[in-house]
Amino acid sequence: MSDAPTRTCLGCRARRPKSELVRLVRRADGVVAVDAGARLPGRGAYVCPEAACVERALKSGKLSHAFRAACRPGEELQFTVLAAGRPAVVASDDTGS
Repeated sequence: MSDAPTRTCLGCRARRPKSELVRLVRRADGVVAVDAGARLPGRGAYVCPEAACVERALKSGKLSHAFRAACRPGEELQFTVLAAGRPAVVASDDTGS
């Protein structure tokens, strides 16, 4: 049994390790943004970095319910979530030297 913290995805409602999800935060101006470093203050909501989950999370007031306050998605939030969930690509030197 793993001691890793788990969170529930807003889109699919599946419980997953926190490290596999993207954290969203509601800023003071009511705009929801990605918290890439998971360090911003305030209540967080989590979503899988998959297009279907993000679409479901952005529908029907799920964000407002999760944050317990009126909010609106930031510009291109969907694309930012998907990009945040991709592992970083490490450049390699193929020069053979």
